[in-house]
Amino acid sequence: MDIKLKDFEGPLDLLLHLVSKYEMDIYDVPIVEVIEQYLAYIETLQTMRLEVAGEYMLMASQLMLIKSRKLLPKIVEAEPEADDPELNLLSQIEEYRKYKLLSQELAAQHQIRAQHFSKPKQELIYDDVTLTHDKTSVDLFLAFSQIMAKKQADIRNSHTTIARDDYRIEDLMVFVEEELAQKECLVLAELFEKATDKQEIITIFLATLELIKVQKIVVTQEANFGDIILKKGDSHA
Repeated sequence: MDIKLKDFEGPLDLLLHLVSKYEMDIYDVPIVEVIEQYLAYIETLQTMRLEVAGEYMLMASQLMLIKSRKLLPKIVEAEPEADDPELNLLSQIEEYRKYKLLSQELAAQHQIRAQHFSKPKQELIYDDVTLTHDKTSVDLFLAFSQIMAKKQADIRNSHTTIARDDYRIEDLMVFVEEELAQKECLVLAELFEKATDKQEIITIFLATLELIKVQKIVVTQEANFGDIILKKGDSHA
C-alpha cells in the first residue's frame, strides 16, 4: 500500500509554511522553534524511509548551525556579525514569500484570461487517490513529526528492547476505527499513547492516512498549532 504526500516546492517553501503559522512578522518569529519543527519533519521522513532531497538536507545543516549559535550562552556581548546566518535565512524566507505571492497573483490572472478563450476538448484522467498538498494534510504530517519525536524520546528512555516488525496497515486501520468508535472525536496524539516501538507508530500513522484517503475519517484543526482532531467520515459504515 503506497500513500503519498506531495512534496513542498523546496526547503524555503516548508520554512515559509512553518513561519506563516505564527501569524506574525517573519523577523519576529521564534526561529529556534521553527528550526526544531523543520528538523523533526525531515527526521520523520527519513524514519519512514521516504527519500529526502539533498537541498532539504543542506538546509537542515544550515539550520542546525543557526540553532547551535542561538543556544550557546553569550559570555561577552560581541559586535553583530556582518554576515548573520539567521538574518540571511529570514531574508531568504521573506523574499520567497514575496515571490510566491507574485506567482500566485500571476496564476490567478492567467486563469481569468483563460476563461475568454475556448480550449480543445481534454480527456479527464484520474490518477490514484493521494493526499493533496493542502493545509490539512501538511499540518497532519507536521503534527505527526512532533508526535514521532516525542515518542522516540520516550522509547529511548524506556526499558523496552524487543520490537515487533510485523505490523500490518490493515490491522491498524481496524484499531484506529475501533478507537474512534468509542468517542465522537479523537485527538491524533491519543492514537499513539500505547505504542511501544517506532514501527508501530509509523504503521498507525499510515493506517490513519489510509482511512482519511478513503474518507472514513475527516481531519480538523481549529487553530494554528492546535490539536489535530479526527472524526468519523461520511463514508464510515
